[in-house]
Amino acid sequence: MIFVLVIIAIFVAVSVYFFFKVESLQREIILMKREMTSTKKENKVYVEAVATIAQRYEEVAKKKLLDLRKNEALDTKVIEIITPMVNNYAIIFNDSIRAKGKLQSAVKKVYEGYQKGSYKTFSNHIAQSNTEIKRAWSSNNINGCIIMVDALLQSENKK
Repeated sequence: MIFVLVIIAIFVAVSVYFFFKVESLQREIILMKREMTSTKKENKVYVEAVATIAQRYEEVAKKKLLDLRKNEALDTKVIEIITPMVNNYAIIFNDSIRAKGKLQSAVKKVYEGYQKGSYKTFSNHIAQSNTEIKRAWSSNNINGCIIMVDALLQSENKK
């Protein structure tokens, strides 16, 4: 009889212990869920901000390109070479943000979608450009994307 009471007492003690353990784990789960939802909201705000920044940079680059087109002293072939990159700046910008080393693949995708063989023409233009553009191209990241578009537009503006 005493043996049965001891087993029942052990069972009750273990049950009470696990009950309190589960309660504390439930509180932790609730806190983690709250934190996760706030993190998702914050992440959404950041993604929207980055998309807005990309669109604004694209608008500025397009305006610069339009100004270059109005200037008749510039080589129209060079302007045609850089036009797909400027027109799809936001797409390239967003692809470059997702991971390092995606600038060149994003640019290639845009240029090949524009016209077959245009990527090769663009890469040849980069190879013949100044060191700032070459360095930005070889960096193959978002910073290189921003610098390269600006440098392409500036170098064409100086000519």
